[in-house]
Amino acid sequence: MVGFEYEYLLAMNINIELESWMYAAIAAKAQDLGCTETEIVTQAIKLMLGTDESGLSRILDQLIDQKLDQKLGAKLKDLEQDLEKKLAQKLGGGTHTDRIAVPKEIGNRSQLIPTPPKPDVPIIVRPLQLGDLVQIRDQSSPHFLEKLTIIKVGMLMATVQTNLGEQSFLKRDLRFIEPSVSETLP
Repeated sequence: MVGFEYEYLLAMNINIELESWMYAAIAAKAQDLGCTETEIVTQAIKLMLGTDESGLSRILDQLIDQKLDQKLGAKLKDLEQDLEKKLAQKLGGGTHTDRIAVPKEIGNRSQLIPTPPKPDVPIIVRPLQLGDLVQIRDQSSPHFLEKLTIIKVGMLMATVQTNLGEQSFLKRDLRFIEPSVSETLP
């Protein structure tokens, strides 16, 4: 017989009926190791499940999330039905779907969420290279919004040629500038 009570994210208690020889083996092992029977059983369960406390807590979190989703879904469905009944009473008779035509493709809630428009020009991401034109995004920089040419590229930093000489900036503070057609022609 197994029974347990659960306190949210605290220790769980499980009462297990064991045969006397099994309890004697657990008690002997606990005495040999200098720990409690609870610690022995807990370690055995962890080994059997192949997981540690963080893994167990993840499993419990997933179970809790599933239960919450089920309960919230049921509650939402009940609220929608109550709202439809109240609306039907106010409209006098039939349901609101009798009076309002709802397209079938709107039946799925995920389709009601607007999707962002796709850009006409595909966005291309590539690492900065020597000779690329960039602008400095740091407003405190004296070179803010100037078009500068990259002369060195590192892992986090890039060096550009300015009228004051070479200066290095974090790559996150640089904005790549697409060269215009007139700049690429000789």
